[in-house]
Amino acid sequence: MGSKSSTILDRIDFSKIFEIEKGKVLGLQLPDGLKYWAREIAKFLEEKGYEVIISASPTYGSCDVDLNLLKHVDYLIHLAHSSTKFERVIFVPYFYEYHIDVELIKKTVKERKIALAGTANYAWKFGEVAEELEKSGYDVFLGKGDLEFEGQILGCNFTSLRGEYEAVLFIGDGLFHPLGIAFLGKKVYRYSPLSGEIEEVKADEFKKERYKIATKAIHCEKFGILVSSKPGQINLKKAREALKILKEKGKEAFIIFCDEITPEKLRNFDFDCYVNTACPRIAYDDWKKFDKPIITLPELKFAFGIERDILPDFKY
Repeated sequence: MGSKSSTILDRIDFSKIFEIEKGKVLGLQLPDGLKYWAREIAKFLEEKGYEVIISASPTYGSCDVDLNLLKHVDYLIHLAHSSTKFERVIFVPYFYEYHIDVELIKKTVKERKIALAGTANYAWKFGEVAEELEKSGYDVFLGKGDLEFEGQILGCNFTSLRGEYEAVLFIGDGLFHPLGIAFLGKKVYRYSPLSGEIEEVKADEFKKERYKIATKAIHCEKFGILVSSKPGQINLKKAREALKILKEKGKEAFIIFCDEITPEKLRNFDFDCYVNTACPRIAYDDWKKFDKPIITLPELKFAFGIERDILPDFKY
Protein backbone atom coordinates (compact mmCIF):
# COMPACT_ATOMS: atom_id res chain seq x y z
CA MET A 1 0.00 0.00 0.00
CA GLY A 2 1.45 3.36 -1.10
CA SER A 3 2.04 6.36 1.08
CA LYS A 4 -1.10 8.18 -0.09
CA SER A 5 -3.25 5.19 0.87
CA SER A 6 -1.58 4.78 4.23
CA THR A 7 -2.10 8.46 4.96
CA ILE A 8 -5.81 8.47 4.13
CA LEU A 9 -6.55 5.28 6.09
CA ASP A 10 -4.62 6.55 9.09
CA ARG A 11 -6.76 9.69 9.16
CA ILE A 12 -10.09 7.86 9.26
CA ASP A 13 -11.64 6.45 12.42
CA PHE A 14 -13.26 3.19 11.29
CA SER A 15 -14.48 2.17 14.76
CA LYS A 16 -18.16 2.98 14.10
CA ILE A 17 -18.06 1.08 10.84
CA PHE A 18 -16.51 -2.01 12.40
CA GLU A 19 -19.47 -2.21 14.78
CA ILE A 20 -21.56 -3.19 11.74
CA GLU A 21 -22.04 -6.91 11.21
CA LYS A 22 -19.75 -8.38 8.56
CA GLY A 23 -21.40 -9.19 5.26
CA LYS A 24 -23.58 -6.07 5.24
CA VAL A 25 -23.73 -3.84 2.16
CA LEU A 26 -22.16 -0.42 2.72
CA GLY A 27 -22.60 2.67 0.58
CA LEU A 28 -19.58 4.95 0.55
CA GLN A 29 -20.08 8.68 -0.03
CA LEU A 30 -17.17 11.12 -0.12
CA PRO A 31 -16.73 14.80 -1.03
CA ASP A 32 -15.05 15.41 -4.38
CA GLY A 33 -11.73 16.23 -2.74
CA LEU A 34 -11.51 12.72 -1.27
CA LYS A 35 -12.97 10.69 -4.16
CA TYR A 36 -9.42 9.96 -5.34
CA TRP A 37 -9.11 7.60 -2.38
CA ALA A 38 -12.55 5.97 -2.76
CA ARG A 39 -11.11 2.84 -4.35
CA GLU A 40 -8.55 2.34 -1.60
CA ILE A 41 -11.10 2.88 1.17
CA ALA A 42 -13.57 0.53 -0.53
CA LYS A 43 -10.87 -2.09 -0.93
CA PHE A 44 -9.97 -1.80 2.76
CA LEU A 45 -13.61 -2.25 3.81
CA GLU A 46 -14.06 -5.15 1.40
CA GLU A 47 -11.08 -6.89 2.98
CA LYS A 48 -12.83 -6.48 6.35
CA GLY A 49 -15.81 -8.47 5.08
CA TYR A 50 -18.22 -5.86 3.70
CA GLU A 51 -19.73 -5.36 0.26
CA VAL A 52 -19.15 -1.77 -0.84
CA ILE A 53 -20.95 0.44 -3.36
CA ILE A 54 -19.34 3.82 -4.06
CA SER A 55 -21.49 6.91 -4.59
CA ALA A 56 -20.49 9.21 -7.45
CA SER A 57 -22.88 11.91 -6.24
CA PRO A 58 -21.24 15.10 -4.96
CA THR A 59 -21.59 16.03 -1.31
CA TYR A 60 -21.02 19.51 0.05
CA GLY A 61 -21.85 18.86 3.69
CA SER A 62 -23.75 16.73 6.17
CA CYS A 63 -26.96 18.13 4.65
CA ASP A 64 -26.10 16.41 1.38
CA VAL A 65 -26.69 12.68 1.88
CA ASP A 66 -27.14 10.24 -1.03
CA LEU A 67 -30.61 8.99 -0.12
CA ASN A 68 -30.96 7.16 -3.44
CA LEU A 69 -27.98 4.94 -2.66
CA LEU A 70 -29.23 4.50 0.90
CA LYS A 71 -32.30 2.69 -0.50
CA HIS A 72 -30.05 -0.05 -1.88
CA VAL A 73 -27.58 -0.61 0.97
CA ASP A 74 -27.75 -1.58 4.63
CA TYR A 75 -25.77 1.48 5.77
CA LEU A 76 -24.39 4.59 4.12
CA ILE A 77 -20.91 5.68 5.21
CA HIS A 78 -20.73 9.46 4.81
CA LEU A 79 -17.13 10.57 5.08
CA ALA A 80 -15.62 13.89 6.18
CA HIS A 81 -18.65 15.79 7.47
CA SER A 82 -19.95 16.14 11.00
CA SER A 83 -22.89 14.13 12.23
CA THR A 84 -26.56 14.87 11.71
CA LYS A 85 -29.51 12.56 12.31
CA PHE A 86 -30.30 10.15 9.51
CA GLU A 87 -31.27 6.53 10.05
CA ARG A 88 -28.70 4.03 8.75
CA VAL A 89 -26.24 6.81 7.87
CA ILE A 90 -22.91 6.69 9.66
CA PHE A 91 -20.96 9.94 9.61
CA VAL A 92 -17.24 9.32 9.76
CA PRO A 93 -15.05 12.37 10.45
CA TYR A 94 -11.93 13.20 8.52
CA PHE A 95 -9.74 15.45 10.62
CA TYR A 96 -6.77 17.44 9.36
CA GLU A 97 -3.76 17.18 11.67
CA TYR A 98 -2.22 20.62 11.72
CA HIS A 99 -0.13 23.05 13.74
CA ILE A 100 -0.44 26.80 13.91
CA ASP A 101 2.29 29.38 13.50
CA VAL A 102 1.58 31.69 16.45
CA GLU A 103 4.30 34.17 15.50
CA LEU A 104 2.81 34.57 12.02
CA ILE A 105 -0.65 35.10 13.51
CA LYS A 106 0.67 37.72 15.95
CA LYS A 107 2.16 39.73 13.09
CA THR A 108 -1.28 40.12 11.47
CA VAL A 109 -3.94 39.77 14.17
CA LYS A 110 -3.46 42.75 16.50
CA GLU A 111 -6.79 42.39 18.33
CA ARG A 112 -6.40 40.65 21.69
CA LYS A 113 -9.90 39.22 22.14
CA ILE A 114 -10.58 36.84 19.28
CA ALA A 115 -13.03 34.09 18.41
CA LEU A 116 -11.98 30.90 16.64
CA ALA A 117 -14.04 29.55 13.75
CA GLY A 118 -13.63 26.73 11.26
CA THR A 119 -15.20 23.65 9.74
CA ALA A 120 -15.17 20.31 11.58
CA ASN A 121 -11.96 19.28 9.81
CA TYR A 122 -10.14 21.96 11.82
CA ALA A 123 -12.48 22.73 14.74
CA TRP A 124 -11.82 19.37 16.41
CA LYS A 125 -8.47 20.78 17.57
CA PHE A 126 -9.60 24.24 18.66
CA GLY A 127 -9.24 23.51 22.37
CA GLU A 128 -5.52 22.93 21.91
CA VAL A 129 -5.23 25.87 19.49
CA ALA A 130 -6.95 28.19 21.99
CA GLU A 131 -4.51 27.20 24.74
CA GLU A 132 -1.56 27.92 22.48
CA LEU A 133 -2.92 31.34 21.50
CA GLU A 134 -3.74 32.26 25.09
CA LYS A 135 -0.14 31.54 26.10
CA SER A 136 0.82 34.23 23.57
CA GLY A 137 -1.48 36.83 25.09
CA TYR A 138 -4.76 36.34 23.24
CA ASP A 139 -8.13 36.13 25.01
CA VAL A 140 -9.83 33.37 23.00
CA PHE A 141 -13.59 32.96 22.68
CA LEU A 142 -14.71 29.43 21.79
CA GLY A 143 -18.45 29.39 21.26
CA LYS A 144 -20.57 26.25 21.21
CA GLY A 145 -23.40 26.63 18.75
CA ASP A 146 -25.72 23.84 17.72
CA LEU A 147 -22.97 21.91 15.90
CA GLU A 148 -20.61 19.19 17.11
CA PHE A 149 -17.47 21.14 18.05
CA GLU A 150 -16.69 24.43 19.75
CA GLY A 151 -15.98 27.06 17.12
CA GLN A 152 -17.42 24.92 14.34
CA ILE A 153 -19.29 26.66 11.54
CA LEU A 154 -21.03 25.63 8.35
CA GLY A 155 -21.67 27.68 5.25
CA CYS A 156 -25.20 28.25 6.55
CA ASN A 157 -24.66 28.04 10.32
CA PHE A 158 -22.59 30.50 12.38
CA THR A 159 -24.23 29.92 15.77
CA SER A 160 -20.86 29.27 17.46
CA LEU A 161 -19.98 32.95 16.90
CA ARG A 162 -22.66 34.31 19.25
CA GLY A 163 -20.57 36.19 21.79
CA GLU A 164 -18.34 39.18 22.51
CA TYR A 165 -14.94 39.58 20.85
CA GLU A 166 -13.00 42.00 18.65
CA ALA A 167 -12.23 39.79 15.66
CA VAL A 168 -12.60 36.26 14.32
CA LEU A 169 -9.71 34.02 13.36
CA PHE A 170 -11.00 31.57 10.77
CA ILE A 171 -8.72 28.55 10.50
CA GLY A 172 -9.14 26.66 7.25
CA ASP A 173 -9.08 26.99 3.48
CA GLY A 174 -11.07 28.97 0.94
CA LEU A 175 -12.95 32.25 1.18
CA PHE A 176 -16.58 31.11 1.33
CA HIS A 177 -16.75 30.66 5.11
CA PRO A 178 -14.72 33.74 6.14
CA LEU A 179 -16.70 35.87 3.68
CA GLY A 180 -19.84 34.66 5.39
CA ILE A 181 -18.44 35.75 8.74
CA ALA A 182 -17.51 39.17 7.32
CA PHE A 183 -21.01 39.44 5.84
CA LEU A 184 -22.32 39.21 9.41
CA GLY A 185 -20.39 42.41 10.19
CA LYS A 186 -17.45 40.75 11.92
CA LYS A 187 -13.80 41.57 11.42
CA VAL A 188 -12.27 38.31 10.25
CA TYR A 189 -8.86 36.90 9.39
CA ARG A 190 -8.35 33.74 7.37
CA TYR A 191 -5.41 31.57 8.36
CA SER A 192 -4.52 28.40 6.46
CA PRO A 193 -2.15 26.10 8.37
CA LEU A 194 -1.62 24.09 5.17
CA SER A 195 -0.39 26.97 2.99
CA GLY A 196 0.86 29.23 5.80
CA GLU A 197 -1.18 32.15 4.44
CA ILE A 198 -2.94 34.68 6.64
CA GLU A 199 -5.03 37.66 5.51
CA GLU A 200 -7.90 39.88 6.56
CA VAL A 201 -11.06 39.06 4.63
CA LYS A 202 -13.44 41.93 3.89
CA ALA A 203 -16.97 41.67 2.54
CA ASP A 204 -17.27 45.20 1.07
CA GLU A 205 -16.91 44.20 -2.58
CA PHE A 206 -18.98 41.08 -2.00
CA LYS A 207 -21.83 43.16 -0.54
CA LYS A 208 -21.68 45.60 -3.47
CA GLU A 209 -22.12 42.71 -5.89
CA ARG A 210 -25.07 41.37 -3.89
CA TYR A 211 -26.75 44.80 -3.90
CA LYS A 212 -26.31 45.03 -7.69
CA ILE A 213 -27.78 41.59 -8.25
CA ALA A 214 -30.71 42.22 -5.89
CA THR A 215 -31.45 45.50 -7.68
CA LYS A 216 -31.58 43.70 -11.04
CA ALA A 217 -34.38 41.51 -9.68
CA ILE A 218 -36.74 44.49 -9.47
CA HIS A 219 -36.83 44.69 -13.26
CA CYS A 220 -37.38 40.94 -13.80
CA GLU A 221 -40.86 39.55 -14.52
CA LYS A 222 -40.45 35.74 -14.55
CA PHE A 223 -39.00 34.12 -11.42
CA GLY A 224 -37.98 30.56 -10.72
CA ILE A 225 -37.82 29.69 -7.02
CA LEU A 226 -35.22 26.99 -6.44
CA VAL A 227 -35.85 24.22 -3.93
CA SER A 228 -33.26 21.50 -3.38
CA SER A 229 -34.33 17.91 -2.78
CA LYS A 230 -31.22 17.34 -0.64
CA PRO A 231 -32.47 16.23 2.80
CA GLY A 232 -30.73 18.94 4.80
CA GLN A 233 -31.52 21.74 2.35
CA ILE A 234 -35.12 21.28 1.27
CA ASN A 235 -37.12 24.32 2.36
CA LEU A 236 -40.56 24.63 0.80
CA LYS A 237 -41.59 27.06 3.53
CA LYS A 238 -39.05 29.62 2.28
CA ALA A 239 -40.05 28.91 -1.31
CA ARG A 240 -43.74 29.54 -0.61
CA GLU A 241 -42.85 32.76 1.20
CA ALA A 242 -40.92 33.94 -1.87
CA LEU A 243 -43.79 32.85 -4.12
CA LYS A 244 -46.29 34.88 -2.08
CA ILE A 245 -44.11 38.01 -2.21
CA LEU A 246 -43.64 37.77 -5.96
CA LYS A 247 -47.31 37.11 -6.69
CA GLU A 248 -48.30 40.10 -4.57
CA LYS A 249 -45.86 42.23 -6.59
CA GLY A 250 -47.52 41.11 -9.82
CA LYS A 251 -44.64 38.89 -10.90
CA GLU A 252 -44.89 35.50 -12.56
CA ALA A 253 -43.27 32.91 -10.31
CA PHE A 254 -43.03 29.13 -10.01
CA ILE A 255 -41.25 26.75 -7.66
CA ILE A 256 -38.59 24.52 -9.25
CA PHE A 257 -37.68 21.33 -7.41
CA CYS A 258 -34.28 19.84 -8.24
CA ASP A 259 -31.58 17.62 -6.79
CA GLU A 260 -28.49 19.46 -8.02
CA ILE A 261 -28.75 23.16 -8.85
CA THR A 262 -26.34 23.76 -11.73
CA PRO A 263 -26.12 26.24 -14.62
CA GLU A 264 -26.77 23.39 -17.07
CA LYS A 265 -30.05 22.42 -15.41
CA LEU A 266 -31.37 25.98 -15.35
CA ARG A 267 -30.25 26.92 -18.84
CA ASN A 268 -33.29 25.35 -20.53
CA PHE A 269 -35.83 27.30 -18.46
CA ASP A 270 -37.40 30.59 -19.51
CA PHE A 271 -36.97 32.62 -16.31
CA ASP A 272 -35.43 36.07 -15.85
CA CYS A 273 -34.27 35.54 -12.26
CA TYR A 274 -33.97 32.78 -9.67
CA VAL A 275 -34.56 32.86 -5.92
CA ASN A 276 -32.37 30.33 -4.12
CA THR A 277 -33.70 28.61 -0.99
CA ALA A 278 -31.05 25.87 -0.95
CA CYS A 279 -27.41 26.09 0.16
CA PRO A 280 -26.34 29.76 0.30
CA ARG A 281 -23.15 28.81 -1.54
CA ILE A 282 -25.17 28.69 -4.78
CA ALA A 283 -26.01 32.39 -4.60
CA TYR A 284 -22.96 33.62 -2.72
CA ASP A 285 -20.15 31.54 -4.21
CA ASP A 286 -21.32 30.18 -7.58
CA TRP A 287 -23.47 33.02 -8.95
CA LYS A 288 -21.00 33.96 -11.70
CA LYS A 289 -21.47 30.53 -13.27
CA PHE A 290 -25.15 31.13 -13.95
CA ASP A 291 -26.61 32.97 -16.95
CA LYS A 292 -29.39 34.65 -14.95
CA PRO A 293 -29.31 36.47 -11.60
CA ILE A 294 -29.64 34.29 -8.49
CA ILE A 295 -30.75 35.97 -5.27
CA THR A 296 -31.62 34.80 -1.76
CA LEU A 297 -34.93 35.29 0.03
CA PRO A 298 -33.53 38.17 2.16
CA GLU A 299 -32.28 39.83 -1.04
CA LEU A 300 -35.71 39.41 -2.62
CA LYS A 301 -37.24 41.15 0.41
CA PHE A 302 -34.72 43.97 0.08
CA ALA A 303 -35.37 44.35 -3.65
CA PHE A 304 -39.09 44.82 -3.11
CA GLY A 305 -38.84 47.07 -0.06
CA ILE A 306 -39.80 44.55 2.62
CA GLU A 307 -36.36 44.76 4.30
CA ARG A 308 -34.18 47.86 4.48
CA ASP A 309 -30.90 46.00 4.03
CA ILE A 310 -29.52 42.78 2.58
CA LEU A 311 -29.39 40.29 5.41
CA PRO A 312 -27.16 37.21 5.27
CA ASP A 313 -29.11 34.03 4.62
CA PHE A 314 -27.42 32.22 7.53
CA LYS A 315 -28.36 30.72 10.86
CA TYR A 316 -26.68 32.94 13.46
